[in-house]
Amino acid sequence: RALAELQARELARLAGDGSFAAALALQGRWLPGRDHDSALLRGFSEAARFLAAADGTYLPHLAQQHLDDAERQLAAIDNLRVSSREPLARFAPMILAVFRQALAELRERSARAAAETLPNPFVTGNPISGALHWGRQVFRGRETVVRQIEGLLGDRQNSAALALIGPRRCGKSSLLNMFRLLLAETQIVLFDLQDNPATTPAVFYRALAEQARVQADRDRRLRLPAFPDGAPIEALRAWFDALENLADAPRILICIDEFERLASLFPASGNELLQFMGLLRATIQHRRRVRLLVAGAAPFDELDALWNDHFINLREIRIGYLERATAVELLVRPIDESPPETIPRAIAEAAVARSGGQPYLTQLYGSLLVDHLNAAQRRSATAADLAAVEEELLDQAGYYFRNVWQDLPAAAQAIVAAAARADRARR
Repeated sequence: RALAELQARELARLAGDGSFAAALALQGRWLPGRDHDSALLRGFSEAARFLAAADGTYLPHLAQQHLDDAERQLAAIDNLRVSSREPLARFAPMILAVFRQALAELRERSARAAAETLPNPFVTGNPISGALHWGRQVFRGRETVVRQIEGLLGDRQNSAALALIGPRRCGKSSLLNMFRLLLAETQIVLFDLQDNPATTPAVFYRALAEQARVQADRDRRLRLPAFPDGAPIEALRAWFDALENLADAPRILICIDEFERLASLFPASGNELLQFMGLLRATIQHRRRVRLLVAGAAPFDELDALWNDHFINLREIRIGYLERATAVELLVRPIDESPPETIPRAIAEAAVARSGGQPYLTQLYGSLLVDHLNAAQRRSATAADLAAVEEELLDQAGYYFRNVWQDLPAAAQAIVAAAARADRARR
């Protein structure tokens, strides 16, 4: 009890002094560092992590998000200490009071800075996610696709697999992420072959099952069966059967992103790829609870006969660029908190004319314009600002443009190069 009181005083002092990094690491004369089994100390350490992040960021609106996370964490600690038998629980209210005071001071400081800074909700790095503070608001223009997928999933007479096809950086991964919010009656399992590199079919199958277990537990506390032992393809078949027969479970949609990479997992010789494709075909035809969606840039008519033979019963859903009106409105009013005229409609229309409604480039234009205005301490963009950010946009989007160019066949590259030369000559 004496040690717990000393730890509580030290932890409170660190938070009161703004030493959030030390509180995060539980560093001090009486604090145990990382070597402990205290749920309360872990909770306070996590709260200190959010406070440190809020204290360290230069973006006031991002700081507000970290502070919201810290507030939720402190509420969880408050609930935990009521039932905890740790000696520290007796002194937790004192620590909580100091942490909440630190949070209030950071929130006030952040609010003052936010009043002087334009919010920048545009998403240009990772795909949009419902977990992002403004994710739902900046996700635009996909209502028709969502309704189409929702209708196909709800058709009990048709168990066709779904293929989401679209150019790179057009929002396929963002759409898959948002399924968690938009398809509430379905347990979504996301597996990105680019972010989860696997070297063999066995590693891929087991990783897919583990991702499904983690995501189902996180989303709705649903306990999915573990991947069984045995020959890899037989174990995968048994796991699919276990999912299909799971009692009181929702429909499960397994989404495999970057599906073109699947073939590279399998040896050039042998029948492992044939076995896997056969299992996918059987899943499509005979299972009702377990559904399959693959997403990628290449339509199936551009793949070899193996894919076409096994995905005869397939519904291709195309996703492309944003409609002009949708892209313009995204720049003009990305979120409710955006001040009017941050990006005036005429500037938004000019940016969309340049981006063509390509989602990544449209979001990048918005993000760079807001950053440019904040750096200049101004509130509204002009045509000169649009011209000023374009070189930076071309630099930041260099990888995207190189990827598009490399994906073009030689004949198409020649046409694009000729058009570029003609454009330069006209100028």
